Amino acid sequence: TSSGQLAFYVERMARKGLIGIAFANSPEFVAAAPGGEAVFGTNPLAVGIPARRSDTNDDDDSTTANQPFTFDMATSAIALFGVLSAKAKNEPLPPNVAYAKDGSMTTDATEALEGGGAIATFGGHKGAGLALCVELLAGALSGGAVLGQVESKKVAKSWGHTFIAIRPEDLVDDYDEKVGSILETVKASGGGGGGGGENGLVRIPGENSAKIAAERRAVGYMPIPIQIWESIVETSQHGLSGK
Repeated sequence: TSSGQLAFYVERMARKGLIGIAFANSPEFVAAAPGGEAVFGTNPLAVGIPARRSDTNDDDDSTTANQPFTFDMATSAIALFGVLSAKAKNEPLPPNVAYAKDGSMTTDATEALEGGGAIATFGGHKGAGLALCVELLAGALSGGAVLGQVESKKVAKSWGHTFIAIRPEDLVDDYDEKVGSILETVKASGGGGGGGGENGLVRIPGENSAKIAAERRAVGYMPIPIQIWESIVETSQHGLSGK
């Protein structure tokens, strides 16, 4: 998408005490079914939920103590950045995330992006269904280019975003307390060995990203692979390749 990471936006909505929901469609890189033409973008969606402690400063962005709950996912089997990164670093894609032109699976990022192939949706028809929902909400509802009404979103250079903000206190009392109870119960439910958590705890979505962001702020820099940096510099100087 042209907006970058949707979590960036819903987290800031959540820090203002709002439930943030975001949808974004994008140019055609993802097929609705194996062997089909690319019709969807990676079509991400994100949710941000306020989860503040009463004893923390709402304006303090340096602490993770009042970190909102954020969930940000592409409806494709791999985010577009993952494919672009693999191409830039000349690395293979993970298995079963992209199709070749003939509908077989490929690990070649260039073939998936430029060789007539496509990225797969995650979870088969379930991911395709979610991608379609995002297309309907972020494309048709936002005023962006609509599939079937333009040659392509790529050619039209038009795609859309839809953001929804909900003020929870207008609907329910003690929302922060309810959110805290749910998150703590899930975190303590066990199975952390397979859930990426520590000390047997389940890792809540967004926790690892918040931890890494705090570490980056503390040291004052963010490491970037040299191939990605060179691509950024090239694009800043000469624009997109148009591929």
